[in-house]
Amino acid sequence: MLRSLYYKLSPKQRLLLRKVVYAPIDLFRKRHELEPPKGYVYTGPGNYIEIGETFFDYFKQYGNIQSNSRILDIGSGIGRMAIPFTTFLNEQGSYKGFDVVAQGVNWCTEHITHKYPNFEFTHTPLKNDLYNLNTDEEAKNFTFPYEASSFDFAFLTSVFTHMMPEDVLHYLGEINRVLDSEKICLATFFILDETSREHMTTSKMNFKVDRKNYALMDEKVKEANVAFDKEYLFAQFEAKGFEIANYFPGEWSGRTDNTLSYQDIIVLKKN
Repeated sequence: MLRSLYYKLSPKQRLLLRKVVYAPIDLFRKRHELEPPKGYVYTGPGNYIEIGETFFDYFKQYGNIQSNSRILDIGSGIGRMAIPFTTFLNEQGSYKGFDVVAQGVNWCTEHITHKYPNFEFTHTPLKNDLYNLNTDEEAKNFTFPYEASSFDFAFLTSVFTHMMPEDVLHYLGEINRVLDSEKICLATFFILDETSREHMTTSKMNFKVDRKNYALMDEKVKEANVAFDKEYLFAQFEAKGFEIANYFPGEWSGRTDNTLSYQDIIVLKKN
């Protein structure tokens, strides 16, 4: 019920609501020197610092990252994943992120890039039902502003869960283009198979609007949450020039074995 009411608000109203709700907490809360106020964090619940550190462990374990790696953060939000890299990358390493929400990009530029010049954040104002309705520019037509083979590791956390199929397929092609040979992309999804389809009927993550290869939770705000059919999705990875190095089903699907996180995690290697 609360989720439906939240989705009825415009993207601008959602950002404002978070600031109002968390204002009393932010007034007195102590936080990490690079952590934004809670009211500014629009990229999901949970402990901001802990989640970033948890995923950073996954990046180190499965992404083959080094202190001089060239990192691409697709959907960089408000810097949750960037912070652990600030003490990992050396001057030869680089971190580039882009996001559709100006608030996050501006905050990261002011607070992270100011201290770490090899960290760069770019605002890419693309249309998205959840985050940005002030443009007609679509993700399916967006060319990443980077040269071919210019990154050693790319990742997307809770990005493909907010994108329609044609946008996802285009992004996979762009990721393959900008990654160097045999490098890694780690991405999170909601993936539909027999187990997750069974579980979601009694779960808060019920993708009830079935579109065969994908499904939605809310038809009016399509990109609020998007799930993809496993067989369809895995075939697209291969078609876009990737092999699946690792697959970790998420806890959302009702599984407890071989899980790392709430969402499904896919580790792709560029062929």
